[in-house]
Amino acid sequence: MPGKDLNKFFLSIVFPSILAIGLFILTIFIVILPSVERNIMDKKKEMISELTNTAWSLLEEYDLEYKNQNFSKEDAQKTAASRIEKIRYGKENKDYFWIIDQHPTMIMHPYRSELINSDLSDYKDPNGKKLFVEATNIVKQEGEGYINYMWQWKDDSTRIVPKLSYVRGYEPWGWIVGTGIYLEDVKEEIKILKNRLLKISFIITLIITIILLFVIRQSLNIENKRKDAEAKLLLSRQKYKSLVEASTEGTLLILNQTIIFSNLKFNKLAGYDGTHIAQLKFEDLFDVDWSLILSSFSDPKKSVSLDTRIKCMDNTRKDVVISVSKIKYAGDDGYIVITKEISQQEVIEKETEQLSQELQTSLLLMNQSIRHLINDILKCDENTSIHDAAGLMTRKNRNVLFVQKNNNIIGVINNSDLKRRVVAENLNTQKSVLEIMTSPVISIPENALIYEAVLVLRNNNISHLAVKNGEDVITGVISYKDIADMQQNSVSYLIKEIEVAEDIDVLLKIHNRVPVLVSALIEIGDKTQNITRILTSVTDAITSRILALAIEDMGNPPCEFAFMVMGSEGRMEQTLSTDQDNAIVFEEPDPDKLNDAYHYFQKLGQQVNQNLNLVGYKLCDGEIMAKNPKWTQPLSVWKEYFSDWINTSDPQSILEASIFFDFRCVFGNNNIIQNLRNHVNQVIENKSVFFYHMAQSIVKFKPPVSLFGNIIDKNHSNDHINLDIKKILLSVIGFIRLYALHNKLNETNSLSRIKQLYKKQIINKAMYNELVLSYNYLMQLRFRFQTMGILQNKIPDNLVDLNKLTHIEVATIKKIFGEISNLQTKINFDFKGTM
Repeated sequence: MPGKDLNKFFLSIVFPSILAIGLFILTIFIVILPSVERNIMDKKKEMISELTNTAWSLLEEYDLEYKNQNFSKEDAQKTAASRIEKIRYGKENKDYFWIIDQHPTMIMHPYRSELINSDLSDYKDPNGKKLFVEATNIVKQEGEGYINYMWQWKDDSTRIVPKLSYVRGYEPWGWIVGTGIYLEDVKEEIKILKNRLLKISFIITLIITIILLFVIRQSLNIENKRKDAEAKLLLSRQKYKSLVEASTEGTLLILNQTIIFSNLKFNKLAGYDGTHIAQLKFEDLFDVDWSLILSSFSDPKKSVSLDTRIKCMDNTRKDVVISVSKIKYAGDDGYIVITKEISQQEVIEKETEQLSQELQTSLLLMNQSIRHLINDILKCDENTSIHDAAGLMTRKNRNVLFVQKNNNIIGVINNSDLKRRVVAENLNTQKSVLEIMTSPVISIPENALIYEAVLVLRNNNISHLAVKNGEDVITGVISYKDIADMQQNSVSYLIKEIEVAEDIDVLLKIHNRVPVLVSALIEIGDKTQNITRILTSVTDAITSRILALAIEDMGNPPCEFAFMVMGSEGRMEQTLSTDQDNAIVFEEPDPDKLNDAYHYFQKLGQQVNQNLNLVGYKLCDGEIMAKNPKWTQPLSVWKEYFSDWINTSDPQSILEASIFFDFRCVFGNNNIIQNLRNHVNQVIENKSVFFYHMAQSIVKFKPPVSLFGNIIDKNHSNDHINLDIKKILLSVIGFIRLYALHNKLNETNSLSRIKQLYKKQIINKAMYNELVLSYNYLMQLRFRFQTMGILQNKIPDNLVDLNKLTHIEVATIKKIFGEISNLQTKINFDFKGTM
């Protein structure tokens, strides 16, 4: 290590360490030890004060006996002195009390009997101090106090040592009682403490010195390695710089998101010089985020290419194709970006292709049959008055009404006719509808295509079109508005297809189109809530259609019922890897019909679950499905189920039953489900044990993070580190469910629950925002990897490959782990001590 670096190392590491050790030792001897000495002395003073007060209380006790005439004054004094004379304390049980009067005369001393009844006015210690006179002076002035003097060591009259005594006067008898401590004892304690601190200081200094030597050695090794790495980096930089310079296309070299070199070809293309480009970020040069490119590296050995535009220095933009390759650059990930300008001809060809795709999509839509858009017709008789016709349209919420004569449609009325021909002309509304109807009625066959219907509607400038069946009878109507809505909302069209599907194969084909739709929504950055809403709408529609087809096959049910879904579907948060969690709740039939009801609904459950599985919704491994007899029960049994779960003290049972609390109705009588929800809200009132156990499953979640803050996968193999997003989401969803149930919210959707909790001020705005962002981000990742897997013909799951995430995305996941820790802290605070 050069001398300059060595001096810098000494000043930055060695000198501060030595200084810290020195300050540590000085602090012990200048601050800590004097403080300890004072504390010890204060405690000793307090001790002899308390002991003297104890002896003083004996004087007071016998004085009271005298006043009560139980003793004479002489006997009381004699007995009190005798008792105090026998009192001993201390380690050797040789410390004692003495009594004098205010003359002073010695009343009692256990070790100096020769002084008893002696006048002590002229008694002095070896230093000439009249200690007993000073004691009487202190008592006369203060009533009590401390005196320092020299005295014999306990019962050894040959040894004279410093002593500190506390004296207190007993005024009714004119006595003074005192006791003291030998300062030699205090010095001995401090000496022992000093020796102990010296040993500890030496050990600490030795340890710090060893650590310092180790740090110095490691630092020297690191410095040498750094210099070697710098040399290799310089060599590597020269190597890649030569490659970049030799490239015939515009090329950038990027390291740690910093542009470290650009060749002349790129400089000319962008209009910048190399120095200026080195100061810019990737996003300053291109209409694409660098993070998007990094996330596109599914295989590090393959390049990523995409079309974008380069931002030139003169504020113009040029269409380019960039190809990004990943390289190893001095041990770090580096990237070479090759940029090729697209010619005007290529731009025209690209725009033509996009336009062609849009036209093909539109044509595909327009070539669908109108069957999915047909609505039933509302009819009135030819003699119906205009007033009654308008009332009928209002009650039925229709904007078109057909007029019939002898069961044949002869005319049609719409809202426009009422405005133009009645209101505008001030026509008498008691007249017949014949006065304002449009005739003849323009129609189209039911097997016509959508584009044919659009042409007829436009050519005739009408808003509705009658539809004839194969027997040339008007049986339905389509509107221009429905067609426009369908074009704007492909999901509505998808659901209309589901609603008229006649077999499972058609539903399977529709379901297979969902991942493509979700993938497109993710690509355009649509909100997670919108994606889950679309998936839920499609799933609910498919489930309802399968139930309707099954009921058509089996006949009408014997009683009212509700097909209930739980778990992610109950929360309206389905993904592309969601299994079935459903059940059937039916009203209590008459006892003689109960067996028939069980038989019907169990058969219905089996058929529905099997068909849902064929469509693409896999069976539940835990058998939480309607085909399981346990989960097809009357409402009364379901109420018992929930009551048992809530009242049980078994944590595992509560954990396993948690998904059942996210229930809702997708088919049948919703009043049954609402009745069950009301029952749950009543039973959970003041059930603190239930909420405590439900909370524990969330509190016990441990994020898969190593000691050094890295995300780990104990089961990972090769270079893949997989993270189960579902497990992380369960802790967030569990927190939301816990507080939703505790506050009796009827919402089942997590985002809706969060919103309600915020409105009720159960959570603050900061936690509300963090919960929403955490939930949306985890769901977005989940959808992204599931659609990626499906489009690659893989079975979707809940695993996310961390190697396919950017550093920012991984950091976001770690931030979410921190937020989960905050949620656990809130749960511990809100539900602690509820047992």
